Amino acid sequence: MNHLFLIFFLVFFALIGCKKEKDESNSLEALVSRFLVRNLLSSSINSELPSNLSVAVPRSIRKPSSGLGASVRKVPKSIKSIVSSKGIAQDTFDYGFTGQAFLTEGTSIVSEILRDSKRDLVLVSGAYGTAKSNPGVCIPGGTSTVRITQTMENEFLTGIERLGLSPEEARGELVSLQNEGILPFIGQAVPTPAMVYRTLSNNEYDVEIEYSFAESIGTPQPCPANNRFQKSIKFKSDKTKIFSSITRSLKVFGISLSVEASITYITQEGKKDKAILNIKQVTTGSGSTDKSTTRFTFEECENDTNSNANNCVTLSYSNVYDTTAGDKITTSVKGKSNDFGGYVTTEYIDNANQEEYYLEETYNANGDTEYFAVDYYDIATPANDEYEELGYFDYDIYGQFYETGANAYQFEWDAFVDFAIALPGGNIGVDAGFVEYDAYVIMPNGVDPNTYPDEYIGWGEFFNNVNSGGPVYYIDFYGTADQIPSADVYRYFIDSNGNEQYTLVGNTVVQI
Repeated sequence: MNHLFLIFFLVFFALIGCKKEKDESNSLEALVSRFLVRNLLSSSINSELPSNLSVAVPRSIRKPSSGLGASVRKVPKSIKSIVSSKGIAQDTFDYGFTGQAFLTEGTSIVSEILRDSKRDLVLVSGAYGTAKSNPGVCIPGGTSTVRITQTMENEFLTGIERLGLSPEEARGELVSLQNEGILPFIGQAVPTPAMVYRTLSNNEYDVEIEYSFAESIGTPQPCPANNRFQKSIKFKSDKTKIFSSITRSLKVFGISLSVEASITYITQEGKKDKAILNIKQVTTGSGSTDKSTTRFTFEECENDTNSNANNCVTLSYSNVYDTTAGDKITTSVKGKSNDFGGYVTTEYIDNANQEEYYLEETYNANGDTEYFAVDYYDIATPANDEYEELGYFDYDIYGQFYETGANAYQFEWDAFVDFAIALPGGNIGVDAGFVEYDAYVIMPNGVDPNTYPDEYIGWGEFFNNVNSGGPVYYIDFYGTADQIPSADVYRYFIDSNGNEQYTLVGNTVVQI
């Protein structure tokens, strides 16, 4: 447990504690940052490129002004070891373990991927024609220059406002980013990035553009010698599906951290816009390997974006943390939010420590918690169970976010799957070395995760819980129903060198 606490501390320190110089747009340094971008109707971006890269984020799940903003999610087992007379709810809240904090983290990571998308797309547009006419060939940075206009700056500003900031806050943020050299000034001539254009034939996307910037935005970036670019964007020609990703590796105090994060944006006429954030994180050190997989989904409340008042979204955040010791910790957050507040429930289950937390909370437009309740269960010693609530649940304000029933907080695009062959079976949980534990990803047909590891549409794990009743497994699927009949299942594991390995297996999935 102490090792896990250290990992959480180092991850937090590595991702937000180091001060970068010059261009911060290509790091995962600030996981408590800003959120996303959406274009103006009058755009400086090439019309063939996507301009909408995600649904809008409501103000209430940006970094809050007080309370939870500086919190770090730790292992709640430590909460019970705190000697305090405040009670389970106050201790949990003070410790920073809240559903709203998880949502803020999720939007912050999406921000890290897409924060500078307006700038990136404007500058990519400057050399897009050249790259498209030379598919598969890297176009060096500075092949063209883009002189920043008032219209472009207005786009940057509007994009920042879409992060949930007021016009005044957005203007201050714009100036700050310009002074840091992340966003250019009006009149500045900026070199286009090093980039390569490719057409794809894997049935998921039609076009891929990979690109890189130099540390200083005013410096041309040569083509990378190893052909590895900093950023990638893939999209269908009709813009109904867009994908953007970033990968980073860090090493702090002998602990190595590899993070792959991506966001997929799905839009279709007459349906709610939906965005899915996926994060795979592998931490190695002292002979051990921990891994964490996170999915954060948010979907507009209305089919027509123009009718989606106050940036209303339905939210779902899920995380599975696996330690070298084989312990599994799961966290699930569900709810609904808009610019004026929100309501979420959180479920935290730690089987190894035999504890469960169930949280319920509401928060206001600033992200500040106004009601917080904790239901704690000690499975080994029920006498330690506790329940406590803080604040007041105001139904007049937050009742609009509360959903009940089996379909509460589900998404219009949801589809659910199971394996065609019962587990253990179909090369899952039955092969040498994978009898007690196995993990897998679900891929679109014909998409090999060894080539496109970030395009998985589902994942899950198998456990042979010999001490608690036998095998259990789960599948988290977030593809679309039409992908199910032809989807492929690959075993996923980390080898002794910390590298991800994928092997196609015989099992398939079916819709349930």
